[in-house]
Amino acid sequence: MSLFIMAIIPPEINLWFWINEEILRWIDRPIEEISIDELSYNLYIPYLESLWTDDWNLTPQMLIDNFKYETQHANKVKNADIKYPIEIYFFKNKRIILDWVHRFTKIMMSWAKKIQVRKISEEILPLIKKTDAEFRKWKWEIIN
Repeated sequence: MSLFIMAIIPPEINLWFWINEEILRWIDRPIEEISIDELSYNLYIPYLESLWTDDWNLTPQMLIDNFKYETQHANKVKNADIKYPIEIYFFKNKRIILDWVHRFTKIMMSWAKKIQVRKISEEILPLIKKTDAEFRKWKWEIIN
């Protein structure tokens, strides 16, 4: 994986590798309920790409503010099933979202006080790293 690609990831969430969400979702972790306030700063982290761009430039708050224009992400938020938890990880003294940003956004829009989470620990990280080939396939690149 090139450092150029990794450099575009916002520093708040740059783990220096890509997450294999499919593996992450199958890892057995307890579900906890925490105050939504513990994750509110995640509203201002650019987890997403704005429509017609290829950059990390859209925060959940920007999505909420521009819901009718960000149709692709708005549909994902509308269809998000909030009965399931989101995946979080403690990184740089904050809990960041590893998976289910659209679910988090929907919960924030509902003015809920609590959110269900699965806390991912440091020892789990090696198990969920996406290989370079998996990343390139995910980005629709041709793999030799």
